Amino acid sequence: MSRPEAMKQFFGSYENKRDAKGRVSVPASFRAAWKDHADMTLILRPSFIEGCVEAWPLPNYERFQAKVDAMPEMSREQVGLQTQVYSDAEEVELDGQGRILITGYLADFANLSNAVFFMGRGDHFLIWEPEAGKAFRVASRAMAPKLSFGAAV
Repeated sequence: MSRPEAMKQFFGSYENKRDAKGRVSVPASFRAAWKDHADMTLILRPSFIEGCVEAWPLPNYERFQAKVDAMPEMSREQVGLQTQVYSDAEEVELDGQGRILITGYLADFANLSNAVFFMGRGDHFLIWEPEAGKAFRVASRAMAPKLSFGAAV
């Protein structure tokens, strides 16, 4: 069995409107990561980070799944992760306009309404309610290590 090819990384943060049907346009720079892949499938699932949804291109998600499946069988960690990886996940396709549909429990989990905030996370991206996503970005920066170079010369 060959390993799925990883896609390009997702960088940046973007805010887009969500229509009345729950569709939102995936940022163009994120869609560009698919330009060399025929499969436009995303896996959406509740994130380990409370209050947002993770979006994974299928090849990247398959690599993540393999790590979960390799864990000790029936361990508490594996059972819990398998629930999120399989039972709580939803497969969606980008439509011709580059939109995805986010409804039901995923929209409720992230408290999504008229707009969403996309945050790149390397091999996947996060989907937030805009104010919550911006607050998370600020909080994340506060957790990052700080470098100090002393007094300015």
